[in-house]
Amino acid sequence: MFIISDDLSMTLSGMGHPECKTPNLDAFAKTGVSFTSAYCQFPLCGPSRASLMTGQYPMINGVKGNGGTVAVNRVTLPKHFANHGYWTGRVSKIYHMGIPGDIVEGKPGNDHAASWHEAHNMMAMEAITPGKATDFLNPESVTQYAAERKKWLAARAANEPYQHTQVARAQYASIEVAEKDRGLLADTMATDQAIELLQQRANDQRPFFLAVGLIRPHFPFIGTTETMGQYHADELAIPNVPANDHQDMPKQTINTVLKFEKPAQQEMRRAYFGAVSFMDRQVGRLLEAMETLQLRDNTIVVFVSDHGYLLGEHHMWKKAKLWEEAIHVPMIISAPGKTQGATCQRTVELVDLYPTLTELAGLPSDSAAQGNSLAALLENPEATHAKQNALIQVNGGFGLRHGRWAYMWYPKSKKHPEGVMLYDMQQDATQYQNLAELKEHQEVRHRMHQQLMQRIEAAQGK
Repeated sequence: MFIISDDLSMTLSGMGHPECKTPNLDAFAKTGVSFTSAYCQFPLCGPSRASLMTGQYPMINGVKGNGGTVAVNRVTLPKHFANHGYWTGRVSKIYHMGIPGDIVEGKPGNDHAASWHEAHNMMAMEAITPGKATDFLNPESVTQYAAERKKWLAARAANEPYQHTQVARAQYASIEVAEKDRGLLADTMATDQAIELLQQRANDQRPFFLAVGLIRPHFPFIGTTETMGQYHADELAIPNVPANDHQDMPKQTINTVLKFEKPAQQEMRRAYFGAVSFMDRQVGRLLEAMETLQLRDNTIVVFVSDHGYLLGEHHMWKKAKLWEEAIHVPMIISAPGKTQGATCQRTVELVDLYPTLTELAGLPSDSAAQGNSLAALLENPEATHAKQNALIQVNGGFGLRHGRWAYMWYPKSKKHPEGVMLYDMQQDATQYQNLAELKEHQEVRHRMHQQLMQRIEAAQGK
């Protein structure tokens, strides 16, 4: 059972977040190993998911944007399982889908059809779902939601395609839906569908690989009156960004700068946390169904996010840059007979999941997969891991996370000179002081750059 959340940062209460509440994931963590230093390979949905599913770095599989697709003949993680007797199924977003576009229109996005025996897309109203709506960037757009909803409902009733508009995109919107209407939400539908598939699998002797994509907390931030209602905006902290924060940053690193007033930031964080808690409830439903169907004790269960998310840190929002909030992700693996209720602080990468799951399932390894298995860490979370750092790529740059250091490098281009950033994560976890140009840190900078070049060359097979 492979469960992936969308745009989820390190906001699990069980991993130390002081405000967001994720009781179901916290309970799940007690059955497995929580990886607290896991990093994606590209902080953008399409490339990150392609990297995870191919077991390859973006520079090898070629997917470096949301428009990219995995090669048809690539033996992906689920395809590898299918080739060895497993039934494989997809529910909602596993490879890239445009959110909310492909969900509103009920389309598969850039799926890899060869990965699955069975695939299910969700079709939901997203931002135009009935409920209390607020758009923090374009407040006037909310007045158009009702008319847009009528168009969506009419198209569906007539079994005709619906073409979403900018109104329905709602990148900085909060929609609080009544509990009685939770069935209208995509993640409820996805969980319902996944439970139905689990019921079928329980009566089938073949082993299964079921991948369930939960699209929250990806914008628009959608939850129910209960999940959002447990948060009070005026009690939530916001990033304390220094006035001169951008002065020591290369221009390539600055992205989606929006300086909302404090109340708006608090409301947006409330909405994001409410969406996370709604997603968490769906995880709870899936795990409960597995218990009821007596599938839990002999099934490997993985929970992970595709990448993190900026919520006003550095006055920036969303993803696609090398900031810690965008690249650091929660990951929990629960496997029969392995360590339970433990935390692993070793630095790992999402690309490691492919060889990990094949080893845990006793399948032959895939020589084209580039990660390192984490199976030994599931036996002993303190064991040595083959990798000491994590390699991350973005358009135009690379990052390396190694222990206390975060290093970011943007090579010289036609538009920009070389950009370098170095942060001491023990002393400056918020990454507000770039040490790259300071004389006393040149040795660390040089060492980190050498390690980064070695990792890039290794990833390229050189």
